[in-house]
Amino acid sequence: MAGLLGTHSYVLDPKGRVSLPARFREAFADGCWLTIGQDNCLYVFPRAEWDRRAAEVGSPLLSDAAGRAYGRMFFGKAHEAELDSQGRVTIPGRLREEVGITKDVIVLGVMDRMEIWDRAAYDRYEESYSGAYQAGTLEPGRQG
Repeated sequence: MAGLLGTHSYVLDPKGRVSLPARFREAFADGCWLTIGQDNCLYVFPRAEWDRRAAEVGSPLLSDAAGRAYGRMFFGKAHEAELDSQGRVTIPGRLREEVGITKDVIVLGVMDRMEIWDRAAYDRYEESYSGAYQAGTLEPGRQG
């Protein structure tokens, strides 16, 4: 699968559907899974990536309280979806409400997944991290 990359602006239609960038559609041709992501966005996984992530999230011991909580959030909020003939995915109202998605959205490719953000929330997020990224002080895997 080619990497899902780039930042794309869209407007939700009245039925809660958002178009996907044309180059993303092949990755989601077999369907997708939406769930609550971190930082107030939705994660959207292609089916194969969902299977990989589901195995990863579903593997903690039942005695692991944090693992149980994470699994409940990740799987309990999940929704399976298909693209329609126009390359749109419908975002259920409960997921839109949970992360504050209203009308203007950002569809963000993050290599193995897509994220859907409310436009204003993404603008705030990007503003809070762009300076550190450009200065070289924001690094992958580094705890703040």
